[in-house]
Amino acid sequence: MKTKLFVKLNLLFICMILLAHIVYADELKSEDIGDAKNNKGSTVEKKGKYTIKGSGSDIWNKADGFRFVYTEVSGDFEAVVRQVSIDLPNEWAKGGVHARQSLDPGAANAQTIVTGGGGGGCQISWRAIKGGDCGEFFDAAPGPWKDKECWVKLTRSGNEFQGFISENGKKWLDLKSTTVKMDKPVLVGLAVCGMDLIATAVYDNFTITQDGKEIFPLAVEPTSKLVGTWSKIKIQY
Repeated sequence: MKTKLFVKLNLLFICMILLAHIVYADELKSEDIGDAKNNKGSTVEKKGKYTIKGSGSDIWNKADGFRFVYTEVSGDFEAVVRQVSIDLPNEWAKGGVHARQSLDPGAANAQTIVTGGGGGGCQISWRAIKGGDCGEFFDAAPGPWKDKECWVKLTRSGNEFQGFISENGKKWLDLKSTTVKMDKPVLVGLAVCGMDLIATAVYDNFTITQDGKEIFPLAVEPTSKLVGTWSKIKIQY
């Protein structure tokens, strides 16, 4: 005997929308450079906020020692970060946006940094060639930058690196520019150096852009929708 059973199920209207959310790809790498390995630092990231502790002798002379949190970038860029707070144990301890050719302690580099007071409190400094001496500009925008929130920016155009600092991320003070030749790719990120002690910096809103397009953090915005409607389910035996 063949029985047909029709089951009609009235389902309540369901509309479940998984809100668009941002997944940040290409997480930053973190490493102690040079003699900073003798007094190890740390990096903690939570919801885009970076708490970085770093030691090292300096980012100066012919070889560097510091904590570096970075990613690879090829070509011109603009790297910006907001300094939430920074605790620097002496005048020439420092933290900011840093670009270098490699993880070698003597690598060519350029950086925009906030200091413990040295050089006017913020500056751009650089090493033009591997193992060479470093250069810097003094007093381009003197101020107590270590004592407040501020925004730090480093840009690259060809072989020209330029530093900027701002109180609000909108009106920028020019820290001047320098020429450093680096091959592709370079390492771009955040540097913290405590001058053989531990310095602590807290940063957020770290971005890297190229041609107006944000390449870090790389945002993926998946949106899922699950919609249920009044329906009939027909089951036949």
